[in-house]
Amino acid sequence: MLTAFQKENNISFMSHDISALIQEHLQGLETNLKEYFPPINSNKEWIRNPFSINIETTFSDLNVESLIELSCDTALKDIYKERPLIDFWLSCRKEYPVVAEQAIKFLMPFVTTYKCEAGFSTLVFLKNKYRNRLEVEPDLRIKLTSFPANLEFLVKNKQHHTSH
Repeated sequence: MLTAFQKENNISFMSHDISALIQEHLQGLETNLKEYFPPINSNKEWIRNPFSINIETTFSDLNVESLIELSCDTALKDIYKERPLIDFWLSCRKEYPVVAEQAIKFLMPFVTTYKCEAGFSTLVFLKNKYRNRLEVEPDLRIKLTSFPANLEFLVKNKQHHTSH
């Protein structure tokens, strides 16, 4: 991995010790990435794109009829193009509950891991050495919410400072 990079970029001045340390670090990164993102086996490919799969070779335990109906639904295909993947599957829950629930169960760990790490990063940012006694719950709630603030409402209900 590193030797290919060195040859590609003509980097020959690096000592063998430094090169070995970088190689070890890159292998550790690769191992960690494989733990976070295991390879998707072919029987889960339908989750990523339910409209371009070979149904005969992919499924054994899934409700195949529902997936065939879903893959032929042109209205859902338009929704699939416009929305993120998790939102697409959430919108399919009423019409295709079995297929959608399996897809959501597969996708949910990625969303929750991201939310956890984003929350921790925000907490570290808010609670630094200059603000270590700060009560972070209200600020953290505001920072992590997906709802936009209604600034007009907040400003309208705030009493303006009167001049003396």
